[in-house]
Amino acid sequence: MADEKIEAKPAEPVKAAKPEKPARKPKAPKAEGAEKPARKPKTPKGEKAAKGEKGAEKILEKVIAEAAEKPEAPAEAPAKEQEEKTPRLLFNRWDLNEVEVTDPGIKRYINIQSMIVPHSSGRLSTQQFAKGEMLVVERLINRLMQNEMNTGKKHRAIRITREAFEIVHRKTKKNPVQVLVDAVAQAGPREETVRLKYGGINVPKSVDTAPLRRVNTALKFICNGVYAASHKHKKYVSDCLADELIAAAKGDTKCYSVGKKEERERVAKASR
Repeated sequence: MADEKIEAKPAEPVKAAKPEKPARKPKAPKAEGAEKPARKPKTPKGEKAAKGEKGAEKILEKVIAEAAEKPEAPAEAPAKEQEEKTPRLLFNRWDLNEVEVTDPGIKRYINIQSMIVPHSSGRLSTQQFAKGEMLVVERLINRLMQNEMNTGKKHRAIRITREAFEIVHRKTKKNPVQVLVDAVAQAGPREETVRLKYGGINVPKSVDTAPLRRVNTALKFICNGVYAASHKHKKYVSDCLADELIAAAKGDTKCYSVGKKEERERVAKASR
């Protein structure tokens, strides 16, 4: 018994004493003869529904009266429709919706869609016969670049065209794009010659010119006339282009483009 070890148990924690609840206040004695307030009588469900319907009708009548007093606001059109209605002016100045192509033969191949800057970024250059979908002003600008003086300098060609349009408007009081379209119609040859070989002999033959080729040739003649008038002269290129467009639109035979057109038609007439 002496050798046995006695294990000591850990002391249990002493629980804190709970605080005593405060004593409740005694209720005041009721006065003798005091009566309880009478409760409102409950309304049946049918009467509640009728009252709710009448309230809803009153609110609806009020809303209708307020709407009738206010003016109706115009319905806002979608953003795309508003953009389509607002015209995009060429160079922020010339409205292309006013331009009309009077020549029915080339109407399909003269594009006068609304653009601010005539630049298509070469999207139509890789497709065959896609030049007819390009804005005619941009085609004129591209043709002005096809010489040793302006090769690749599109900003310069755009500036020349913009200044020439201002001069055309100042001299004629017309939309310069309309003058350009009329000049293309007047300077494009309707007939030209091809060479056919018969037994080793070249024989010229008269043929009708395709409408797209008429537009291409007219722009070529106009730009060649501008280059000839401005090269080694003191006259500005924009002035030469404006004078060429005005004279070609009138059909004046003294200008370069109309003179070249009549020369081709005269040779073709002799080869019929």
